[in-house]
Amino acid sequence: MITTRAFYRRNADNESEKRLPWIAPEDCDDLDTRDYNEEDDDDVLDPDFNSIDTEEEDDINSPSTSTVRVRKGGRKKPVVPHELPVEDEENEPPNKRGRVELVWKKEDVQLPPLPEYVHPMPDLVREPFEYFSNFFTEDTISHIVYQTNLYARQKNLCSNFVLDDKEFMVFIGLVIFMGVTSLPSIVDYWKRMTRIPQVADIMSKNRFKQIRATLHFNDNHQCEGSQDRFYKIRPLFTKVTKEFLKVKATPINSIDEVMVAYKGTRAGNLRQYIANKPDKWGYKLFCRSSVDGFVHDILMYQGATTFETHPTPLGKDEKEMNISSKVVVALVRTLKDPKNSAVYADNYFTSFSLAKHLRSQYGCRYVGTARENRIGHPPLRPVKEMEKKSVRRGELDYVSSEGILAARWKDNRVVTVLSTDVGIEPKGTVLRYDKTSKQKKEVQCPALIRMYNGRMGGIDKSDMLVHLYKTPMRARRYYMRLFGYILDLCICNSWIWYKRDCSAMKSTPMSLKDFRLDIYKGTISYKKVTPKVTRTSLARVEVPLPKRGQRAEVPSVEKRQDATALHLPHHVTMRQTCKYCSHKGAIHRSRWMCEVCKVSLCLSDDRNCYADFHKNL
Repeated sequence: MITTRAFYRRNADNESEKRLPWIAPEDCDDLDTRDYNEEDDDDVLDPDFNSIDTEEEDDINSPSTSTVRVRKGGRKKPVVPHELPVEDEENEPPNKRGRVELVWKKEDVQLPPLPEYVHPMPDLVREPFEYFSNFFTEDTISHIVYQTNLYARQKNLCSNFVLDDKEFMVFIGLVIFMGVTSLPSIVDYWKRMTRIPQVADIMSKNRFKQIRATLHFNDNHQCEGSQDRFYKIRPLFTKVTKEFLKVKATPINSIDEVMVAYKGTRAGNLRQYIANKPDKWGYKLFCRSSVDGFVHDILMYQGATTFETHPTPLGKDEKEMNISSKVVVALVRTLKDPKNSAVYADNYFTSFSLAKHLRSQYGCRYVGTARENRIGHPPLRPVKEMEKKSVRRGELDYVSSEGILAARWKDNRVVTVLSTDVGIEPKGTVLRYDKTSKQKKEVQCPALIRMYNGRMGGIDKSDMLVHLYKTPMRARRYYMRLFGYILDLCICNSWIWYKRDCSAMKSTPMSLKDFRLDIYKGTISYKKVTPKVTRTSLARVEVPLPKRGQRAEVPSVEKRQDATALHLPHHVTMRQTCKYCSHKGAIHRSRWMCEVCKVSLCLSDDRNCYADFHKNL
């Protein structure tokens, strides 16, 4: 007779024998959106292009890439799961395995605070297009125009295709405007029912599409043998990042990853997947930004050759670090004053060896959430014990070793933080919702946690600003999405710099939307040709006078201060009220009028309102 225990035991054994190991599906190419056709493509000249994504490359072991959901109807052929490198202290390079055990003490870490950021006092708040031109420089514009014309000759697209700087900037202005007034399709801006005159009246649809299809950033004939998989867009990123690094950074910096959305297959395995990002599919970039969201440096991830192609080289010992540590070191090396700076990052980057290396080699402080197996095994309360309901919210445990603090604090979940910048004291309180009493209560919180929450969001803020008015760059060429991102980043960084100047001058800044629209105006009038001064141009020109009792229209500040226009005084027979004096509360009449502004202004030995009107606001 078979006992009940033996019966169930046998069934369990049979069930376990039927279990098969989990097999990962192939790359989810069926999730890709369709390609958006253009009139031109350079796949033939692209060494990275594959019609089928067959290559596999080492991906960074991001915590969010552990699970990928596959749509029904995907490929059924099973493949061996791709094993990602486990970046913990037990799997470090051979020269770091024989470490001395750390000595942990129940001590807080107290360091003098970093100097506060002092923004250089500007002479005045400039126009939005001037801020934008500091990053998207004339050298960058000339480079893109040259490479575009070169590509047109190489492909023999059109024998008479010629692009100059002015027309290219008009094209840039149109795509910037399209980011504010978004329509489902590019051609909708020229259609009768949805026509936008700010676009359709400036450039024809065919010319716009021709420029977009021909746009290029590097010579395809020189890319053979290059290890850089971002060869086609690298010069643009190098030039723009060089200008970003010239801007003074705040003492507090944050490092995080950014996803540039792309679901196509033409980029091969440059396309990455991160589950917890708004744009889950796309190019993975690592950025360093100031606390207000100004991005200073960018590292483009491309697998094994990521750091060989990055403009900032690593040291000999740094090349043997884990990938996540090398990312932080590469971005910290471009800091102008690392000894008076602190870097904040999440648990993907944080390790005890990284915090120690940054402090000893660069004098840079570091704060970051951490994984339990990468902080030197400090004698803190176990995570499972602190997760119990009997342990109330706000419980804290901390130890330190060699001036590096490891703390574990319970909130909704248990969080572990490593710090060489901020300690436990002074403690504060935060409001948290209590399910039992159904109201918010104060919970004790160490300074370390409060500072991390307030200083870590620089990259997220920049990413949010970029997504507010995203430049449309959907094209078959995979790197056009990166061009759209760097263009939007130039605008967002310009706006942040503009806000800093407004804060220093105590003036009210305009919104990001209005800032973009002003840049659009500047691109439309880019390099306006100044007419030559000749006898004909100095001849008497009839200027229409306002009717009696009708106020003359006051020109805008941009028109008054436009140095490319010829603001010449013109003598009229009838005296008119001086527009500058009347604004100041006095009433004077003058026979001199500006030919461009169409307003009367005093021009005499006693009063020179003509000069004041064109200089002052």
